[in-house]
Amino acid sequence: MKKIWLYNVLIVLITACSGVTLPTITPTPETALPTPLMAATNTPVIFTPMIPATIESSPTPHSSAEYQSFAAIIARMYPGPFYLLGGTENGQWLFPQTVIPHLPDGEAYQIFGLDGLTGTAKGKQPVFEQHCKAYQVETDSYPMGGRAVGVTGNWDVTPRFAQEIPDDHATYVEALKNWLVGQNILEPVVEISKILRIDLEGDGTEEVLISASHFVEPTGHSVEFGDYSLVVMRKVAGNSVVTIPIVADYYYQNVEIQFPLTYSALFVADLNNDGILEILVGVERWEGSGVIVYEVDGTNVRMVFEVICEL
Repeated sequence: MKKIWLYNVLIVLITACSGVTLPTITPTPETALPTPLMAATNTPVIFTPMIPATIESSPTPHSSAEYQSFAAIIARMYPGPFYLLGGTENGQWLFPQTVIPHLPDGEAYQIFGLDGLTGTAKGKQPVFEQHCKAYQVETDSYPMGGRAVGVTGNWDVTPRFAQEIPDDHATYVEALKNWLVGQNILEPVVEISKILRIDLEGDGTEEVLISASHFVEPTGHSVEFGDYSLVVMRKVAGNSVVTIPIVADYYYQNVEIQFPLTYSALFVADLNNDGILEILVGVERWEGSGVIVYEVDGTNVRMVFEVICEL
């Protein structure tokens, strides 16, 4: 043991005297793995309610500078709470999941009824309702009559109002009859529930929305051949008038348990502040109801939002 110790001392002394520098080993740092980046997207096309496991981000107020054109959109088609349809920012439609983090408790909504602005209401944070698979928004007040739409933006959601015309108007009865024959319902029973005339695009030319439904069995359980429910639009395209389906169900056989949907154009409103009115279609069925939102671009119609709660 003493020999080994003396040997080590001699090596140190020789090295110091000779000026030789022993090599230094510098530890190589571990290379950190790149952190995955999550790409955000906020351009939904059609809303189908999705169920998140949890909402991790706490709702925080949005600044007017950051979200200059941001707005949340809620709708109520029957007595009860509003449903969060989604939102809009700079003309683009947003999913509810994108909107929720920017809705603090007490957010103010403009509330519009069938005849225009009815007032304002403060909403609570949206809550996901498991049964309906949609987000509900409780507010501190509700308009009379049940049906209403609300936005957090400050623009006029109803810059133009629809005129309701008699549902037995001969021109539209004949037009709908011809349309149904074209859908292979050769002897249709024409039952129009509502006709609205409105300039949807603000171009000075009015469109006509026809809502109609016929079911032989009145309770909403079954369907028979020739039953239908639809909303169609009559519109000038070039030098002619065309019929464009907004939403339509046709039945070509008898089904005992069907629970069919009944559609009716209840509301027209500019929900994304682009000057063009969207069509809000109310949906009713046996122990269920909801709303579907459509946007119109010329002769093209696209569904934007859909919330239907089946009890």
